[in-house]
Amino acid sequence: MRFLISYPQTNWDYAKFRLNRIIRGKDKSSDVFTGSPGGKIQLLEQLEPLGKFRLLDEIYPTKPFGMEYVAGEGLYFITGLPCCIDGQAGDEHILRLNDQGEIDLVIKHPLFSQMRSLRRTKNGILVTSSGIDAILEVNLSGEIIWDWFGTEQGYSTRYGGGERTIDRDFDHRTLCYSGKLQTTHLNSAIVDPYDESKILTILFYQGKVARIDRETLKLEHVIENLNGAHHIRPHSKGYMLSNSRKGETHIYDRNFQLLEIIDGTNSLFPVKWVQDTIEQPSGSHLIADCNTFNLRERTADGKERKFNTQMPNRIFQIEPVGDDFSFNELAHSHFTKD
Repeated sequence: MRFLISYPQTNWDYAKFRLNRIIRGKDKSSDVFTGSPGGKIQLLEQLEPLGKFRLLDEIYPTKPFGMEYVAGEGLYFITGLPCCIDGQAGDEHILRLNDQGEIDLVIKHPLFSQMRSLRRTKNGILVTSSGIDAILEVNLSGEIIWDWFGTEQGYSTRYGGGERTIDRDFDHRTLCYSGKLQTTHLNSAIVDPYDESKILTILFYQGKVARIDRETLKLEHVIENLNGAHHIRPHSKGYMLSNSRKGETHIYDRNFQLLEIIDGTNSLFPVKWVQDTIEQPSGSHLIADCNTFNLRERTADGKERKFNTQMPNRIFQIEPVGDDFSFNELAHSHFTKD
């Protein structure tokens, strides 16, 4: 099995910033990192369950977050720096790297602000624009074909207090939206794999998963009592997400009833954070244990194999690809290491 891992921040300056802001417990949620974060996407292979992980290759796009490989189309991924000083426009955008190593699609939009997740849909690409608390579906020409704004659907109170409104006609790439200015920090959205008329999204600050009706935009809360969750995904039993601050993975049935909790980190480690999890064909799970800088495979009977990502490389997303996927020389020429 081959899979990709994205790392949005790979330099030590960012690691020091995180250490001061989070691990030491200082409330700096209004601070924004203004340096160069680095960035990397790695290709790994595991030949058998609980087998050794082998690093095959890597490329170095700036700050890659969400991604998805679509056979016959290529690797879609989010890259580019967000605005970190008001008035200085960021450059967050979507790229497609095709199987020939060519960048054959670039999508930019004024509503792209702190994008976190990306999923290919029948008609385009579904992204979370966390900076403006919005889910956007764009077609491959970069036009908005569907949207949902939290500020228009009952989530207008900023995390730091006060009311928030979003001007749809403004270029939001020119403003820096820290965590305290956001109302939900929604960070993951997918088409419900069992009902394509619905969208599932994680409301990070509310600790909930919402299911949104595509036509009416109305929502219902289907999962609650989460703590810093990320990456809602389909699972063979129903659904799966990473309950990040608790250091665990949750598995739900198709009625959103909790079936299983998988510990995703060392139980003794004081600052837990599981960023993402995928299910393997064997039934085991690959878990991004970010704060110990490990990728862990855990089986149903408790066995484990791990791959150390090396400080300061914190995984954002794990994404399976085909067994013949690779980066060629042309792909490397687009994304060189700083």
